[in-house]
Amino acid sequence: MPEPRQPGIWPANGTALLLSLGLLALLIYSSTLVGPAGINFVPRSPADAWNAFLHMRFVPHGSDQQADWMGNLLALVPYGFLVAATLWPRRIGWLKPFAFVVALAWCVVTVLAVKYLQLFFPPRTVTLNYVLAQSLGCLIGCAGFVLWHETVGPTLLRRRDPVAALVTLLRLYLIALVVFVLMPLDFALQPADLAAQIARLPETLTAVPGAGRPVAIRVLVIVASVSAFVPVGMLLAFTKVAGRYRVGRGTVAAVTRGFCLAVALFILSTLVLSASPAAIAILYRTLGIAIGAAGLSWLVRQDLLRVRARAAATVPWLVIPYLLALALANQLVSGAWRSWPDAMAQTNPLGWLPLYDYYIVTKAEAAKNLVGHALMYLPVGLAVWLCAPRTGRMALAFCLGASLSMLVEVARYLRPGLEGDINAVAVGGLAAALALPLLDLAWALLAAIARRSASVPAPRSRDRRDLAPPPAGRAAGDVEEY
Repeated sequence: MPEPRQPGIWPANGTALLLSLGLLALLIYSSTLVGPAGINFVPRSPADAWNAFLHMRFVPHGSDQQADWMGNLLALVPYGFLVAATLWPRRIGWLKPFAFVVALAWCVVTVLAVKYLQLFFPPRTVTLNYVLAQSLGCLIGCAGFVLWHETVGPTLLRRRDPVAALVTLLRLYLIALVVFVLMPLDFALQPADLAAQIARLPETLTAVPGAGRPVAIRVLVIVASVSAFVPVGMLLAFTKVAGRYRVGRGTVAAVTRGFCLAVALFILSTLVLSASPAAIAILYRTLGIAIGAAGLSWLVRQDLLRVRARAAATVPWLVIPYLLALALANQLVSGAWRSWPDAMAQTNPLGWLPLYDYYIVTKAEAAKNLVGHALMYLPVGLAVWLCAPRTGRMALAFCLGASLSMLVEVARYLRPGLEGDINAVAVGGLAAALALPLLDLAWALLAAIARRSASVPAPRSRDRRDLAPPPAGRAAGDVEEY
């Protein structure tokens, strides 16, 4: 009898090809057409440009350029991942090293080709410094795909244990969260920089996130930070008994570990040159971890269908508070407004150029702006997931998220001192739509955890059945078919 076909590891070659081509087009556009003065194409002889390209050199950079260098490195990691996924052989093992080398070579050729094109769009920076940074990013991306396809992916998609898959996903989330918090990873490496960072430590004791911004925004920033650490608390609530994960660690033990993690993250953030660390972050990040650990322990003991029904019933009551929070976050609660003609007269026309608003800030600020806009409209996807029928709900979520984002950005143009961001319209729609498959996955995994929790004793007791050998015909790592 033939063996059952194993599910493929995402992304498939065709999917990766389409995504890599889209990312390549975005890379070329953002690296050439988008500039400080808009599109600035300067004709020159291809031979002259080639001669300038061949004479690229390293330029000594100070610590002030370290953040931009790291940003260039991180920007090419997804491209390297997708190119490796496009070329990776799924069955012929001996071709894998060759595919890795070809993928990396293609990425480096792409980096060099974009650098050549940038010579036609001054004042772009074309130096070996950034070629090295972007090539290293491609190398990390290619190596990351190998790790994903050969190790992490099979754990998630080919194991019969959905709870272990959730633990793996939460671990990946924790890694991504740490990288995001420490962006742009420009750590103090020189003695003078390290001494300057140490001298700043007393300031961190009284620093508050979002200092200088309206109180409402500062509160929302802290709430978002607390929410970001909720999944970390969920991860710390898991224990492993006889090769199987279950929610078994008490809240106090999980919070203690979470507090140590928050302290370590704060210490690392004090070494980031462009960061503004605040000691109070230790407390609200630990609060998020406590909510995640206690919430998961409570949730797995409930009737999930009843919990979902109750959550859906609260959606109409939360619409007004959500819209108010959205208005506060965008500084739209005000009596001062201007007419549309006045707004257009005082608006930078380059802001209508896609991605321009991301170009004029640092790459770390652009990434945080992108994540911030996505978080604003994720609740739209959650509401659609709870209340709308399955048919056509992704399109509905995208339209609602994009429409709401467009209204917010238009309103920002009408507020004196503010400008809208057209990029937020696409980000809002995509965030609301992509929330649906993520919520479907989370729901399935929560159901699996709840079923396991119902079949084992309470977390505080250790029954001998947990440690007993599996029944005949079943491997120790297998679980029930769900």
